[in-house]
Amino acid sequence: MKIYIILIAILSFKVFSQNHKNIFVFEFDKKTDEIVYRESVKTQEILGFTFMINDEKIFFSSNPSSSNKLKVNTSRKQLNEIVKNDNANKTYHFFVYLKDKKKYYSVDHLVRKITCE
Repeated sequence: MKIYIILIAILSFKVFSQNHKNIFVFEFDKKTDEIVYRESVKTQEILGFTFMINDEKIFFSSNPSSSNKLKVNTSRKQLNEIVKNDNANKTYHFFVYLKDKKKYYSVDHLVRKITCE
C-alpha cells in the first residue's frame, strides 16, 4: 500500500511539473475571452472559460490550480496552432493565468476536432 501511494505521488509531481512537454500556460485576454460562472445564489464560482482561438469561441472547463510555480509559457499565436493541429492521440495540460486575481486555472479542452474519412 505504501509503495502504491509513493508511486502515485511521484507520478503526480511529474504530471504537474511544468517541465512536462505538454503543459501550456497562457494568459487570459480580457478583450476576447470570457469567464463562464456557475449559477449559484451565494457565491460567484468559475465554471469555465470561453477563449477566442482561431477566430472561434471555444469553451474550456476549469478548476483552480493551487500551484504558484507555473509561468506563462505560451503565446496566443502558439495556442492557436496547438488547437488547430489538435490530435486525439495527444494529451495536453492547459492552464490559464488570470492576472487580476493572480491565480492559475487548469482548463480542459472539451471540444476536439473530429474528422471522418
